[in-house]
Amino acid sequence: MLHETRTIEKLNWRPYFDSVSSRLSGQGVDITLSSIEGTVHQSRLWQLNGLTYDPHDDALIVSCRQQEHVISSPTDIRVEEEGTRIASIEVSRKNGEREIIRFISPIAIARS
Repeated sequence: MLHETRTIEKLNWRPYFDSVSSRLSGQGVDITLSSIEGTVHQSRLWQLNGLTYDPHDDALIVSCRQQEHVISSPTDIRVEEEGTRIASIEVSRKNGEREIIRFISPIAIARS
């Protein structure tokens, strides 16, 4: 399957996440933080309720059944697509940190 990575322009962050949020609801989420100090898993297989960008607080909010994960002050957002499926979202910050949000189907969660 063809993988395509594209950058979402900041002006489009809120409408983009509002439009894909319902499509991704129920998916498993794995969040990884990468920085110059190394890579750390933030979560493992949380169940996603939705994604939204809040321009007032300049934050991408990953709302999960277990808790919310907030990514403050993103500078760049790239989406990796696999056909019509969103495989991951990479969020970069000014300090060089990157958070990668990977999506796993509910079937994969049940087998883990």
